[in-house]
Amino acid sequence: MTRKKLRRIKLASLLIVGEGPDDEAFLSYMKTLYDDRETNQHVTIKAGSGGSPKDVIDCAIQVREAEFDKKYVLIDSDVKVEQKDFDKARVHKVVIIQASPICLEGMLLEVLGCKAGKTNKACKAALKPHLTGTSTSKTSYAKAFPKAVLDKTTKPQIVSLRKIISNS
Repeated sequence: MTRKKLRRIKLASLLIVGEGPDDEAFLSYMKTLYDDRETNQHVTIKAGSGGSPKDVIDCAIQVREAEFDKKYVLIDSDVKVEQKDFDKARVHKVVIIQASPICLEGMLLEVLGCKAGKTNKACKAALKPHLTGTSTSKTSYAKAFPKAVLDKTTKPQIVSLRKIISNS
């Protein structure tokens, strides 16, 4: 009796680290829309501990490189990223995506056609009425950001995240 050899297809593994719990929730929501498992990749979403861009980049770097084929960080643009942090990310093959204007919430407000606030706090307050629950729950984003809205936007960061998560 001969055994057929099963051919294993290696899955690509991606890590996307958001700046904090709100970013993790939104990225997890996007994952439910765009990660169809037919693309031979595995996407892991993680929250950094907030703080500076350096802290979020370090969070992605601390995960062993052997565990992921590609690493990305989504960080706010309200705090300047130092050149040494860009360089460190490049050396460790971490791709930086900066939410703009200001932060994730400012970016999402623009996706909805609303004006972003001048501060991170103002953007969070302006986005809150659009969500159906807390900003740390991925289901809270579903009503305001259905797939059709995210597919239609030309916001470069959202377009990049769509492509990364869907492996297209």
